[in-house]
Parts: sequence; C-alpha cells; structure tokens
Amino acid sequence: MRSLRQVTKKAGFFTHAEALAAGCTINDIRTAVRLGEWHRLRKGAYVFADEWEPLEHATRHWLRTRAAVHTLGAGVAVSHASGVVAYAIDDWRLDFTRIHVTRLDGRSGRIIGDVAHHERGKGDLELRNVAGIRVLEPQLCVLQAAVHLDPEAAFCLLESGLRSKQFDRTDLETAYAALHARHRMGRLQPLVALAGSQSGSVAESRGLWLFDQAGLPRAEQQWEVRRPDGSLVGAVDWVWHEWRLIVEFDRKVKYSGKFGQTGTDALFAEKKREDEIRELTGYRILRLTWEDLENPARTIARIRAMSRAAS
Repeated sequence: MRSLRQVTKKAGFFTHAEALAAGCTINDIRTAVRLGEWHRLRKGAYVFADEWEPLEHATRHWLRTRAAVHTLGAGVAVSHASGVVAYAIDDWRLDFTRIHVTRLDGRSGRIIGDVAHHERGKGDLELRNVAGIRVLEPQLCVLQAAVHLDPEAAFCLLESGLRSKQFDRTDLETAYAALHARHRMGRLQPLVALAGSQSGSVAESRGLWLFDQAGLPRAEQQWEVRRPDGSLVGAVDWVWHEWRLIVEFDRKVKYSGKFGQTGTDALFAEKKREDEIRELTGYRILRLTWEDLENPARTIARIRAMSRAAS
C-alpha cells in the first residue's frame, strides 16, 4: 500500500494496473472498494478514501478528469466546465456530472460513459499545459461552459475568468468572435459586453448582474476612499455618487480575523472602517448578504427607496 500512496502523492490517484503491480489481487481491489477504504473515481482508477473525503467538489472533478485523460490519451484536450476547474476559476453553478474533453483527432462529439467528447471546431486551436495535461485556453473553456448556464451564472463565470487574470477582455472578445456562430453562443453576446474584471467575488458579480437587470444606473466598482493625507481607508464594492449611496457585500469571512485577531476584533475593525468611510464621504452605506441576492425584488426596492431619499 505504501507504494500506492507514493503514486497518489504524485498523480492524485492510482490505476487498476498499478494496484496489481503493487501486489494487490483483484479480490483485494474489490474488497477495498466495498469496505470504503478506496474510492473508485471511474473505471480502472482509484483513490484512497481518506484522501478523497476532504476534497472539495471542484477538486474531486479535476481528479476524475485527470483519471479520464490518463485513459483517453493524446487524442483529447480538457475543455468546457472541466477546463474551468483546471484553471481554478470560480465554478459557481457549474455542472460536474460529466467530464468534458475536446477531440484533437478529428473524431465527432459524443457521450461515452462519464465523458462528454466534443468535436473540435474553429477557435479551439490553442492549448495550454496544466499539470502535464493539455487544456484548451481558459477563455475558450469559460465560453464553452457559460453557454450551458442560465444568464446570471454565465455572467458570473465570465467575470470570474476575467478576475483570474489568466486572460483579458481582448482575449475574451477574440475567442467569442471565433465561437459566436456556434449553437446558442449568440446568447452570450450581451454578457460578454457587460463582463469586467473589477468584481472581487461571485457575490459582487451577482450584485452587478442584479443592478443591471433592474435597470439601475451602472455603479462604480472598487471606489477608493482616502483620508485627507492620501492614505487608503478602503475600496467599496459599489457606489452611486448621484445618490450618495455605497453598497457593500457583507462577507462573513471578513470577520474571521487576521492572524492574532479574534472574530470580535475583526468585526470591530470592520465597523470602524465603515464609520470612517461614512464620515469622510457623507454617503449612506447599505450592506447586502447572499440572502439579499436571492431576493432581488426586495433588494432593488430597498436601493430604489434609498435613491429617492437622496433626491
């Protein structure tokens, strides 16, 4: 078993053949899976259960993807949602049911088992190497995955890709121009036009989407509030100067504290920051939570009420 641990340390998983080479019998393999000591990633690929259980959903998908590519060989490149995971781009609402690859050998697209094989088309020409695996360029993967999502999730994915700094707007627009004639890709055009890199999280992208869909004026993002001496107090998520209104997403993680700082200390520091911003700007501050994003009508009503009060 020690030799298999060494294999997983390098590759993340081990194969049926590697288990046999390590001295396991077919019955040993079946027993280890049945007892829950090994987790079967897919046909012929396994991982130790104690290494599998702590992994997040996206990391599990990447491990399954690597195992699939090990079997499929040089005829494929990782793409679509699996490519998004390969580049560690925020994956909100992505479906990881299947592994996605694009054929490099001219074969047609089809679904075989847990793998969706996509036909290579115009625009799918550039590849990158990620941990020894060929993956389509990140802007291509993001567009390929986004077209299968609802508009809000698609917009958030585009912004997540831009925020990752692995491609810029020019790269995204160039990739979209190459792909736009494909089935359903046209629905992404307004989303590509709206997406930017200033949102600091999926929550901020969701907020920006909410404001746009409600017809609110475009908010300025990451506005820096400075003291008279020029030192920075902080950058706020969204601001409408015409309404003298700042809106911030209330990240609970803010209050977990820095090293040596308790949650109470962090909460106090955040309140102090907010008070200073209010004093320096004279603006009102509205905090939104994830729950507020799930209740768009109520949230927009609150913002509109505050905008009217500023008139």
